[in-house]
Amino acid sequence: NRNWAFSIMGWVKDMDQLVSAKTYRTGIYTYQVAANGDYGTAKGIDFTLTNRGQLINTTIQYTYSKAKANGEYDQAAFGNQFVDAPSQEYTMPFDRPHDLTVQLYSSKLPFEINASLVAFYQSGFPYTGTYEKGDGEPVSDEYNKYAKRSPAFKQVDISFSKYIDFKDMKLSLGMNIFNVLNIKNVNNLYN
Repeated sequence: NRNWAFSIMGWVKDMDQLVSAKTYRTGIYTYQVAANGDYGTAKGIDFTLTNRGQLINTTIQYTYSKAKANGEYDQAAFGNQFVDAPSQEYTMPFDRPHDLTVQLYSSKLPFEINASLVAFYQSGFPYTGTYEKGDGEPVSDEYNKYAKRSPAFKQVDISFSKYIDFKDMKLSLGMNIFNVLNIKNVNNLYN
């Protein structure tokens, strides 16, 4: 209607013929040959709700998605796989099932100041866990690739701006404050 709008969208991306590689042995030598053979899928649903024309306008955007494939990047196949074994899809390192953005903004504040607040939440990135061998040394759990997930990413940003008329020009002054709540997010995990 006049103030509210929403949209729902589903999507699927089928990926095939991705660059892969096979490792071959001849005597004491090994070599790799590139081939178009990797595959995967990414699918999800997007929902957006918007409120306009009020003192404070709102946009809420949520995405649920899954990304799976049999290789996370083209060089992954150049590892130590010496057998022609069937492959299996597993969660990709860029998979983030939940993604939520809430934006509040207004251009009707005193002194003609524009302001916005953006809150962002995203599922943590997947990673491959470790387990300890008999000698206590940690070993990457390759049978459960990307089965663990890091803590979620969260951030809140605020932005202010004001237009100033200067002769025949309009100058915009602004200030952005990122991560207002000083939330510590995990950027990477090391074994």
